[in-house]
Amino acid sequence: MKFRGPMLIVKDIEKSKGFYTQIIGVRVISDLGENATLTGGLALQTEQSWLTFTNCKQDFFRYGGNVVEMYFEEEDFDGFMEKLRKKKVELLGSEMIMPWGQKVARLYDPDGHIIEVGEDLKIMVKRLYKEGLTIDELADKTYMEKGMIEKIVHS
Repeated sequence: MKFRGPMLIVKDIEKSKGFYTQIIGVRVISDLGENATLTGGLALQTEQSWLTFTNCKQDFFRYGGNVVEMYFEEEDFDGFMEKLRKKKVELLGSEMIMPWGQKVARLYDPDGHIIEVGEDLKIMVKRLYKEGLTIDELADKTYMEKGMIEKIVHS
């Protein structure tokens, strides 16, 4: 068996494709109308087609359950945050820096699915190194092996 990725049920697939391509920055690699596959393995499917395939009723859906999130990493995290501000995308909470130093923000997609966007970890390591942390301090803070950190900062 091979896991191919999560599939989100969406109310308006065109609106969702727009959100994921324009805000999150992924591409549509397969579009079958009621089902679309995006880069990274995320798939979208319309409510109606899912209901047809499962014989469930419309009241089956509970959007905004806040029990799952889709995780993405962004190389230009500050630029991404500026794009969110310009597009007036509402954040879930506020931008934060995790204990290991990674910048992170959470937001909702058009159907209330939680999206977490974190700063690319290699970018984070380089940023913290430029801010003055030593290789040993980075290893303690990030839980990464020193050899991995050395490869990142010297690449």
